[in-house]
Formats: sequence, C-alpha cells, structure tokens
Amino acid sequence: MLGFGKKNKASADTLDQFEVPSFSAAVLNLLSKLRDPEASINELAEDLELDPGLHVRVLKMVNSAAFGLSHKVSNIRHAVNLLGRSRLESLVLSVAVKDSLSAAGSLDGFDMQAFWATAALRATVARELAARLEPNQQADVFTIGLLQDIGIPQLARQHQAFYQELYAHWQSDPGVELIDLEQLRCSSDHASLGARMARNWDFPDSLVEAIGQHHQQGEAASLPFSLRVAAQIRGNSELDTPANLAARAAQPSEYAAEELIELLDAAFAASQDLASALQ
Repeated sequence: MLGFGKKNKASADTLDQFEVPSFSAAVLNLLSKLRDPEASINELAEDLELDPGLHVRVLKMVNSAAFGLSHKVSNIRHAVNLLGRSRLESLVLSVAVKDSLSAAGSLDGFDMQAFWATAALRATVARELAARLEPNQQADVFTIGLLQDIGIPQLARQHQAFYQELYAHWQSDPGVELIDLEQLRCSSDHASLGARMARNWDFPDSLVEAIGQHHQQGEAASLPFSLRVAAQIRGNSELDTPANLAARAAQPSEYAAEELIELLDAAFAASQDLASALQ
C-alpha cells in the first residue's frame, strides 16, 4: 500500500498542526492499484464499479464539457480504457480531495460551493487555453487548475474568526495578493500549505510543485501560460470576465487579447458543467 492519505509524525509537524483529512479506504485502494503496473485495467474498472459515488462522479467529470472529449463515455470501463492510468489517477485525486475537504466539516461564513465553482472555472480555463496553445500540457493543467487552492479551506477552518474577511478583501481588490494577506495574518499561505498537503497525500511531484508555485512571481513564470492565466481567477464575477482576464494575460505574452477572449468565452461556458459534476 502506498502512502496516500496517511499521516505520520513528521508530516504532521511539517504541516504546522493543520489536520489533513484522509481519503476513504476505497480511494486508497484504487490509487494503490493505479500505481501498481501489475494491476490490470479490468481490475481498476471493477474497483470503480464497487464504489457507486466515486464511479458516478468520475463519469460525470469525464463527460463534462470542461473535459473536452468529442464523444460521451457511457460506462466506467470505457472511461478507464480511454483515459489510461495517469488521467484516471488525476480524476480520482480530484474527487477524493473534494470529498475529503467537504467531509472535514462546515465552515462558518465560507462558501465551499462557490469555492469549487471557482476551482472548476480555473481548471476549465487552463484546459481550454492549453488545448489550443499548449496541447501537450492540457491533461496536467486541468488537474492543477482544479486543485491549486486546496490549502484555502484549511486556512479558513483554522482562522474562522477573520479568514472570510481576508478572502473577500482579496476577491474584490485586484491590487492585493492573497498569499501576502495570509502571510501577514495567518503566518502561512494557501499555496505552501496546499503543496504540503499534496505531498502528504503522495501526489506526483509535478502537481505538488505547481500547487506551491502558482502565486509566486519568480517560480510561477516557469508554469505553463494556461496556468498563469487560471491563477488570476479570484471568484469575483465582476473581475473574472473573459475580457479582463485576456487583457491582463495578453500584456506579457505573445497571444493577442482577441484570441484569448474567444478561448476564455468557451471555457467560462464549459466550467458550469464541471462545477455541477463536482457536486
């Protein structure tokens, strides 16, 4: 068994006493088999079929407009064969993280449904841009866009007295950075906490690094263009428009604002389907 979802003393200390939710036994078993080259595709499909909740949600995500398949997938065996191990692992991780963070308990004043809708928008924007501009990156950036802010609910839970006010300030003020506000008030930030959570869950190194770097000016410059655009989404409908995002993204890039607006329009429409699939 691999170390998915397990916590040990060293990792707990590293996480500064933040409680990291564990994955379910079914998810742990499936992730272990996904990493085992001896496990057959049929075994993976059978394990998914044994967990109706996971089975349905993976199928819904695969069939969402945000995932970009040209044909609907009718059953989980077809999905497993079509996706392959790496992409299936990414989807299972996404569902497992969403379930774990939601199961950790309600958050006073923090809207988790809006949080996941924003995550769905980031994932869809990243995939839509990558599909046209960085085709070899589209599978990875979808997952990173969806999970890059997994540290936010943990900070919100730890600092319920003031985190919602801090978060709302960032959402409404494009002149401030969330990690600066967090470091000032929380002595931590969601990007570094999210990376440590991902490492504790035994995520692939590339995903851990991308989660940790998505708001850091120097390191973020090495991330794909699609992720740098997605990271600018704040969950504020007035600021997060295709035109606004395109204007900010086009300035230091080789892509014209008009081209970006066209891609972002499609992504915004598709993101609603993904947000629904995540519920």
